[in-house]
Amino acid sequence: MDLTEAQRRGLNTALSEATCLGLDIDEAGATAAVTLEVLALPVDGATAAGRTVVLHLSGVGRIAASLRSQEWDEAKPTVYPLALGDLHDAIESFGGTHLHGWEFIDLPDSSWKQWFHLLSLDTTLSDEPASHVLELSQEEGVDPRELDLRVWFNDLDIADADGQPIKLEDFIECGVKWWAAHDSGDPRTRNADIAPPL
Repeated sequence: MDLTEAQRRGLNTALSEATCLGLDIDEAGATAAVTLEVLALPVDGATAAGRTVVLHLSGVGRIAASLRSQEWDEAKPTVYPLALGDLHDAIESFGGTHLHGWEFIDLPDSSWKQWFHLLSLDTTLSDEPASHVLELSQEEGVDPRELDLRVWFNDLDIADADGQPIKLEDFIECGVKWWAAHDSGDPRTRNADIAPPL
């Protein structure tokens, strides 16, 4: 799967402030399915609302994650070991927090370098070279836990909660439209969990 720079930027915008709901991994099939609630404004709709989507990643070569906590008076974080089968529950344990950061697809390695030495798991699913990376981060406001997840993959398909395919261009357009409306002060995008435009 080839992504243009415009598509990469569009995906990053469409995934911004998404809520991560779960992760299902098929180790034998080298696939992963990430369930998210994204901010979307339908192109022909009048109401902005959360939209549940599933990112189907195929050709997954590697999955790495870091689940850790660090109190203010601790010199080093505590890293909690995980197995692949634990990742879904680890994500759910954050209670549906918004993703941290603004880049998720094919982001610079500078992000990876911040936590690659704090791994809870690092599993190779396939020896096939992966051409893309998805990185998701979750944090808790009052709890000093963090979860970073990185998936190396080759292909991406998007579906709605009913399993109906969503075209990449449509997914990007609905997300970009939501953020453009938000930045212009559109009342349809008011959300108690999202900071208002500056």
